[in-house]
Amino acid sequence: MRLEGRRRPDADLNLTEDCRDLMESTRPDDPEFPPASGDEAGVERDASSVPPPVEPPSAGFIVQLFLIPALIVAIVVGVYLLFGQLASGEIDWRQQVDNVRSQNPHVRWRGAMALAQMLDADAQASGSEQRLAENPEIARALTDLFLEIRLKTPYDEETSAQLDFLSKALGRIDVPEIVFPALLEAIETEQNPELRKHALTAVAMIAGRAFESGQPLNDPTLTSAVIGVSATGEPLDRHQAAFILGLIPSDETKTRLDVLVPAGDLLTRANAAVGLARNGSLRGLPVFEEVFADAVAQPLDPGQVKTDVEAQGFFERSILVRNCIKAVHALREELPEGDRRRLLGLTTELVDALHDPKLKNEALELKIVLVDD
Repeated sequence: MRLEGRRRPDADLNLTEDCRDLMESTRPDDPEFPPASGDEAGVERDASSVPPPVEPPSAGFIVQLFLIPALIVAIVVGVYLLFGQLASGEIDWRQQVDNVRSQNPHVRWRGAMALAQMLDADAQASGSEQRLAENPEIARALTDLFLEIRLKTPYDEETSAQLDFLSKALGRIDVPEIVFPALLEAIETEQNPELRKHALTAVAMIAGRAFESGQPLNDPTLTSAVIGVSATGEPLDRHQAAFILGLIPSDETKTRLDVLVPAGDLLTRANAAVGLARNGSLRGLPVFEEVFADAVAQPLDPGQVKTDVEAQGFFERSILVRNCIKAVHALREELPEGDRRRLLGLTTELVDALHDPKLKNEALELKIVLVDD
């Protein structure tokens, strides 16, 4: 059969320029492309119609195709199993306690981090029988490490980060006879405000957990130390102390909160007002109105946060508004009619001004409650 008017193959295949150049550069006598056989006589083979040779896949390609995905899967499975072991307690806490006491700093900090993760997992596990937070050996190991690190001088960024981590780890522990003496010493440290801040954070965690369980703290020595901190001129110390005092119901703490409500910065006054509200007192209502009015005048908009400083300010103000909303919600049945109307008006404005969805919903729930009641 004669082929007449044969068109160039590449015209039909719409090949790219690179492939076309490669085909056209192949010599007719190239051994990779032998001439046509006898039964194809009369039809001249066009070298450009022959595709390039197919090369077998390299070992590297096979590794990328099969081995690397397998390694990724293995890593994911390993992480899953690790956290599964942490949650189920299969990782021996005794070994981690030994690691914390090791002289090797890498082993020591791996043990401390593992214990902190185990404490979190145990606290979140429903019906856990281990109660690692009440384990005296874990409490002693982490407390000893905290005491050792706090003796480092001078304090640098790494030391501060370590104390921050360890204070929060101690804040997960409910063994007051071991933990509180170390935290008390740190709270009463006059020359190290950073250490005092970390210790107050730990006490706040412990006090909050105890209050929620219906068994608030009852340690006069610790309470006295926190009251002393609330009298300092440092705003951070004062508002942390006010928050803690609100979690320790007693005549002594109530008296101190009454003093803090009208004095000092807004964060301290608000924490004092929230603390009084936890104990059924309406003393802080003017502060709640002030907080709501401030949030309306300067709306909390997460979209406007650009820097770390702005992010910290947004976080603190959000917590402040949220706690005040919860406090008013708890006092709703005790509110006089005039106070209820004022708070309802402010809450309505607050719902319109807030941009944070979660906070907006909480304000809306408070508005509904105030209307219904």
